[in-house]
Amino acid sequence: MKKGQVMKEHKTPYPIVVELFEGKISFGVNGEINHINKGDILSLEGNVPHDLLAEENSIIRLSLSKLDKVERVENVANSSS
Repeated sequence: MKKGQVMKEHKTPYPIVVELFEGKISFGVNGEINHINKGDILSLEGNVPHDLLAEENSIIRLSLSKLDKVERVENVANSSS
């Protein structure tokens, strides 16, 4: 994600794992902001509302349950602009 880029609040029906390889993000969960730095990993159960703000240019790995669908993720990513 580029600095300042936002992914609006959304949720997935399946668990996710987020790992930050580079940069810094603010990761909102149920309205609470968590500051995530390079090397941090977090996980969420399904159906938990969350959002992201890139505080710096960031490289993020998102791991999804194999039950999720690529199309759903693409729709969320494309709606963030």
